[in-house]
Amino acid sequence: MLDRSRQGAIRAVTRAAQSSPAYRVLLAEHSLDPSREFSAVDLAKLPVLTKNNTFERFHLDDLTGGVPAADLGDVLTSSGRGGSGFGFRLTSRKQHASAWFDIDLGLQDAFDVDRRPTLLVNCLPMGVVFNSRAVTVANVSVRQDMACSILKDVGPNFEQTILCTDPLFVRQILDHAELVGIDWKALKTSVILGEEVLVEAQRDYIAAKMGIDVDRDPLRMIGSSFGVGELGLNLLFETRETIALRRAMRSRPEVRTLLVGEHGGLAAPSIFCFNPLRTHIEVLNPDADGYGELCFTMLDPNAVIPLPRYTTGDTGKLVSTHATTEAASLCGTPAPWLPVVTLRGRIKDRCPGMPSVEDIKELIYLDHGIADRLTGAFLLTPEGSGRAKVSLLARNEQSTTEAELNAGLGRLVKHLDLKNLTIEVLAAEAFPHRPTIDHERKFPYLRAAGH
Repeated sequence: MLDRSRQGAIRAVTRAAQSSPAYRVLLAEHSLDPSREFSAVDLAKLPVLTKNNTFERFHLDDLTGGVPAADLGDVLTSSGRGGSGFGFRLTSRKQHASAWFDIDLGLQDAFDVDRRPTLLVNCLPMGVVFNSRAVTVANVSVRQDMACSILKDVGPNFEQTILCTDPLFVRQILDHAELVGIDWKALKTSVILGEEVLVEAQRDYIAAKMGIDVDRDPLRMIGSSFGVGELGLNLLFETRETIALRRAMRSRPEVRTLLVGEHGGLAAPSIFCFNPLRTHIEVLNPDADGYGELCFTMLDPNAVIPLPRYTTGDTGKLVSTHATTEAASLCGTPAPWLPVVTLRGRIKDRCPGMPSVEDIKELIYLDHGIADRLTGAFLLTPEGSGRAKVSLLARNEQSTTEAELNAGLGRLVKHLDLKNLTIEVLAAEAFPHRPTIDHERKFPYLRAAGH
């Protein structure tokens, strides 16, 4: 499969050179003849694409080769998190008609949706929707009241329900569900989380709120998915096997060494599978542990905007089949049947000598009583000389006094050995970010010093 994936990436380069005027310019700038035969080319010698040298440089017609507007069935944008504009994924009507397949393949693998009537409530922000022929989809975006109403009133008609959202907005849903009396167990609800990295302490917190035994429940699960607006949804995804491996790393250092390497922070990297017949993945400029920037080539021959070797700003590494098989054997769990990549998160969210954004998430959710009194939003600010400050946004209705909350967090900081970290808990009116939380946008957890 991996060999076919690489061959598919070469074919994607050839198609891009034939159809995209912008890509031909990029090839020429790398002293490569756009009309040459690419069958034997070394991928590493080809241009690396970014949002800056594609969407911010070229007109869409130059990227697509001038696809007629009437042929387009769908448009999806990037999040705009970088603040420098948007990238786009344009889907032809032909592609749109078959877009359900990749979604349903993943849902069937995880939840057996072909045999179990399933309601999926999609609370992903920014207009992210998807098609399915196997499940009933309710697209409600970031409306916890609508989501809970559908789950409570429509959900009992189905054998199982799935909630698709992000790790920050799920807090709003859980709070409203408690208010209106949703029985997650009766609804047999599982959760798929996207948009940002999910850490194990937060998985534990959500599982406790929803009555899910993450390690033993054969039907319900809390899983994570990784997508890129310009490329597609669910490019990387957790399975029951990868979740078991990641959770084992907390108590089995030998498993962590096999999958992650000798170094790493408090939070374990995400362990994802990917479909190598859909996307080819490279790791650029890997370090001693194999981590570098992830680079994707989508293999769909009908791609409207071909983006060979497109980087996403995320750091990860490809894990060998031998390593995953040996790690699974140590854990007594089946090995993933698809290739595995570990993901540390966004490169811009990791400052040398400082805790990562994911480390702070582990801190917040380790004690569920403390997590109940926080929103999950925070700003991590470098203060120089290896020091950092984290400003945690409190829930407005939190009843624990500030002194008690700070004392509890101080104990966790010491327990987790997060050195040179100053913590403050702030109410919304004092929080140094506006809007405080806008669930339609990705939250900027890392704050530049002096801002």
